Amino acid sequence: MKQKDLAALSNAEIVARFARLCIEQSDAMEREEQTRVNRLVGQIRDLALELKSRPGDQRHILKTLFGHHNMQVRLSAAEATLPIDYAAARREIQAISDSRWYPQAGDAGMTLYLLDTSMSKLR
Repeated sequence: MKQKDLAALSNAEIVARFARLCIEQSDAMEREEQTRVNRLVGQIRDLALELKSRPGDQRHILKTLFGHHNMQVRLSAAEATLPIDYAAARREIQAISDSRWYPQAGDAGMTLYLLDTSMSKLR
């Protein structure tokens, strides 16, 4: 979807689309459809960037997805909110890592490792 089209969506519509695309990404990961996974990653990123561009940086609304039944939704929402609420996002990422729900638990563990080593500037 083009940036212009994303601008026409409400915050609630973006959150719903974000969750739907993350679920599609999770399904594509299970089917080992890497090309589709990569495409969805870009679309999910674009939604987060649209929220960031809105007055007051609206990415905070993605925190409503913390605790979602789908681990990929939770992980993507937490990663997108790291720059605006580091503590809450890190807790969510830690919970995903601790869940042992793979592959998201592995991705969450790697994110924590990077935060603790090379990416401490996000704190």
